[in-house]
Amino acid sequence: MRKLNKRAQIDVIAFIGVVVSLLILAPIMLKIVNESLDGFESAINSTSELAATEVDTIHNTFVSFWDYLIGIAFLVNMIMLFVFAFLVDSHPIFSLFYLISAIITLMFAHYVVVPIQTIFGMDAFSTEVLQLPITEFLVTRFDLMLLGVIMLTGAIMYGKYRATGGFER
Repeated sequence: MRKLNKRAQIDVIAFIGVVVSLLILAPIMLKIVNESLDGFESAINSTSELAATEVDTIHNTFVSFWDYLIGIAFLVNMIMLFVFAFLVDSHPIFSLFYLISAIITLMFAHYVVVPIQTIFGMDAFSTEVLQLPITEFLVTRFDLMLLGVIMLTGAIMYGKYRATGGFER
């Protein structure tokens, strides 16, 4: 009897944990960076306009980095669901991996989105939320996008299952 690869299950859970951490940390980190660099930029502007411009460039790069990082992490999670769906005909274990990752994502979707929406709705983070348009789009439409991806990958798995005549080995 073969042992089940528990490492892949831990990887999926760890990846979801990283995405949740990024979503929660993004506005908090941006708040810290905005408060420190805005004050520093205005103070250094009286000394050197070139230095203030460079600080502004660093500030804008940091802001866009967080937004793209969260968007890419979400995209990688969706790609993993597609990979599992396309590989389902090569070995039935991929259907188990898909099922585990989809169930975990659906189970924790509400618990992930509610605190993030709370943080994004706070007046203290209003400037930072405006600086994260991709992340804000993902948070507000997370359930709908997740349902669409799971339906699409489910259709792919069904097509693969029907084309090969089932999970025969």
